[in-house]
Amino acid sequence: MAEPMTLTIITPDAVVYNGFANFFVGRAVDGEFGILPNHAPMIIALDMAPLRVDSPDSTSHTFAIFGGFVEIEHNQVSIVTPNCELSSDIDIDRASRAKQRAEERLSKRTPDIDIERAEHALARSLLRLKVTKQI
Repeated sequence: MAEPMTLTIITPDAVVYNGFANFFVGRAVDGEFGILPNHAPMIIALDMAPLRVDSPDSTSHTFAIFGGFVEIEHNQVSIVTPNCELSSDIDIDRASRAKQRAEERLSKRTPDIDIERAEHALARSLLRLKVTKQI
């Protein structure tokens, strides 16, 4: 088996993950992708979606990734994202309430409601619920 790649997930606030990976799968703006060790150099624009990382110790970690970029070069992978949350760190009740609020705003469609902001809030809450396997 190939040597695992080094994977680092970086947000403006912290290094969320820094370790080895045998495989990771996520969604780019143009579709899903999977990366194995020794992949050719590449830069990928990320969509807001789950990211699964399979570690050499046979554990998997699922993250909510809120956009950003992946850079792959010489078995080193860097993911730079505005926000990233490990599934076990997500507050399910809070995400459910955010989903409900966003759906209520979108159903009313009054002139004082920022539709784009409500749609984005709904997408964020749905992503959080998806990575925690609530939907």
